Formats: sequence, C-alpha cells, structure tokens
Amino acid sequence: MLGVLAALSCAAEGAAQQAPAQPAPAGQYATAMNVAYAARQRGDTAAARAYFVRAIAADSTQSTPHIELGYLELSGGNKSAAARWFAQGAALAPQNADVRRQLAFVLIELRRTGEAIAAFESIGTMPSGYIDRDRLSLAYLYDSAARTAEALAAFRVAATSSDTAVANPARRALRGKGDVGTVLFAEGYLAPFFQTRFDNAIGFGYVRHGIEGGSAWAPAAYTSLRVTRDSKSTGGGGQSRVLSDNAAILAAGARVRPWHGPVWLYAEAGGAYSLLTGDSSTWRRDLRAGAYVIAQDERRVVRNAPWKLLTDVAADVSYYERFDRNVIGYAQLREGVRFGTAGKLALDVFGRGWFGYDRRGDFFNRAAESGGGVALRVGPHLVLLTEGISGRFLETPAPGVSRRYQDWRFTVVWGWRALRPLHEEGTR
Repeated sequence: MLGVLAALSCAAEGAAQQAPAQPAPAGQYATAMNVAYAARQRGDTAAARAYFVRAIAADSTQSTPHIELGYLELSGGNKSAAARWFAQGAALAPQNADVRRQLAFVLIELRRTGEAIAAFESIGTMPSGYIDRDRLSLAYLYDSAARTAEALAAFRVAATSSDTAVANPARRALRGKGDVGTVLFAEGYLAPFFQTRFDNAIGFGYVRHGIEGGSAWAPAAYTSLRVTRDSKSTGGGGQSRVLSDNAAILAAGARVRPWHGPVWLYAEAGGAYSLLTGDSSTWRRDLRAGAYVIAQDERRVVRNAPWKLLTDVAADVSYYERFDRNVIGYAQLREGVRFGTAGKLALDVFGRGWFGYDRRGDFFNRAAESGGGVALRVGPHLVLLTEGISGRFLETPAPGVSRRYQDWRFTVVWGWRALRPLHEEGTR
C-alpha cells in the first residue's frame, strides 16, 4: 500500500511539472490587452470592450485600458461613459496631459462647464503645462461661466500665440469685450429682397467705416452710406407711387453699445439724395437717432440631437426728421430650430412674429404680422431666407387697400465686419 501511495505521489508530481502554469496577473493583463486591441482592429467593439474590462480586473492600476474604453465609448456616442473612463484614466496617469485634454473636450460637449474647467486647469499643474489651444479653450470656458477676469487674462495670453488659429479668435474676443484699445472698423450689410404682394424687388444695404473705443460702452464715430431702391416706385407728377425710401444717404454718425450687450444707441446726420426719376428735391437733410437691439441664442435641449432651439430678436425705435419728424419702431421675434452649425452650414426652420408702430399714426407703419420660414446659412456671412407672412394693419388703410394681407418674401443677406487695432500694442 505504501508503495502504491508513493507511486501515485510521484505520478502527481510529474503531472504537476508537465501541466501549463496559470498566467500571473501581469500575464493576464497583457493577454487581455492584446486580445482587446485585436478585437478593436477587426471592428468587434463589444469584444474589445469586454477584454479592456478584463485587463482592468487583472491590473486596476493601469491607466491605458481606462483611456481606451473612453475612446471606445466616445466613438459609439456615449459621451457620459467616455467622460467617466477618461476621468479614471487621468487619475491613474497624473502626468498624461492628453487624456485630461480629451476629458475636457468631452465635458464641454456635455455642457459640464465647471468640470471641463477643472480638467483644463489640471493640465496647468503638470510639468508640460498648457499648450496655446488649451489657453484659448479655457478662456471661452471662463467666459461662459461668467468668470470675466480669468477669461480676459486667458484671452490676453492666447492673443500672443504665434499660432494664428489661436491668436486671431482670442483677439476678436478681446475686441468684443472692449479690452484691446481703440480699433478701426469697416462693416457692411446687404439685404435685397422680393415681395410677391407688390411684385416688387427692393435693394437695401449700407457700409460704415469708423473708429471704436475700447471702453465698456464701445463708443464709435463713423461715416456711412445707406442705399434703398425698389423696382416699382416712381416719382414726379401726380402719378408718383412710392413703396420704399428710394434714396442714397451719406451721413456721419456716433453710437455706443452699453457693456457690449445687445443694445446700440446711435445718432446720424447727413444728406439723402433721391433715386426716383423726376423727383425735383434731389438732396434733403437727414437726421435720425434711436436705439436698436440684435440678439440671437441657440441651445441644445436634447443630448446628441442634430438640432438646437433658436431664438432671434431684432427691434428698432428711431426718430426720423425727413419722415415728417416721425418716431417709428418695430420688433421682430423668430423662434425655431437649427440644423447644422452656424458659421459653417446651417438650416433654420422658424415661426415669425412682427409688430410695427409709429407716433404719427400712418397706417403703413402700424401693422402686425405672423408667419414662418426657412433660412439657409452658408459660411459666416451669407443667409438665404424664404418667409410666408400674414399681416393686418392696425389703422384703417387708404381707400382701395385691404386691411389684411399675405406675402411671400425672398431675401439674400450678406453681412461682414472687419477690425484693425489702431495701435499694435492694443492687441496684447
């Protein structure tokens, strides 16, 4: 019996020596990572994810599988999960600036501004420090979080970058905030449109050149040329018919924009030259002053949705000496959705409301409109608009004019603005 036991013992030892050894934890980690990379290479995301998770189970101190899982989730559109994995990877790799940078960008898309700021700020504590694009991104984040002093400081540093893709946006932001001193500016706006109601094409546009200060109210002095002409109006004699201003106005003006907000206050003085044939009074003095509002906001309300809610507000109240010293005002609201990215390519679909009023009680200045339309935005300057409108005059119109009206309007808008610092040191 003892001999049998001894033989079994020897056989067991021999079998043990011949059996393959189980992988040590380091071997398990390497094996799982290799299988995960192979799965990702052949496009098997589920298997790659499973083996990256196995690698973490084998060695939870390694940052790489956490980071790789972050990229997998990001490519699949799960940004919340991507942020979680990137954050874990960053904690395990204290000297890895790239993962913190990627984490920050994902948090920006998730609208978690405070966490995105913290992620970028953590890069500044590392030996490698910030790159110029980090400073620009951080400046925008500070600005969106209303941390104005920190935003200005970051924009100033970014504005000194040798990379124009960083320096130019930073300088534009500083100019918009009145922080780069005095600038020379040129701006223009063209908006020809066609009205089916009158079968009338109207050309409208202006250009301005001037100088603008860098204080909180952005005071500016400028010269301007404003032109309006339509295809139906005629002048002279008893058969004259005037549907729009039909004049070229050369003027000097001044304006302010309190705290760089959406409101402008302005005053202009100049002369208007009639563009109507047969008009005996070619030049007339043109004095005008008032306030106008331009504001637009877009916001994403459904995560990862291809559209954003859009609000567009425009209003103007002005005194016009040439129009019998009348005060005329209007307000317009567009609410809708935007597909795409403004400044690149976007399509807006919107509802529209408009209200006009004046001091004198001219029926054509007192009206209310509703309707809707679409706008195709191509690049940063061009907009193509189509609008369907139903309107009603608030006052009794002239004989033969219906109180209610419908109209289709087709508009092409081209707007631009260029700035140049008066002194180079103003760009900082």
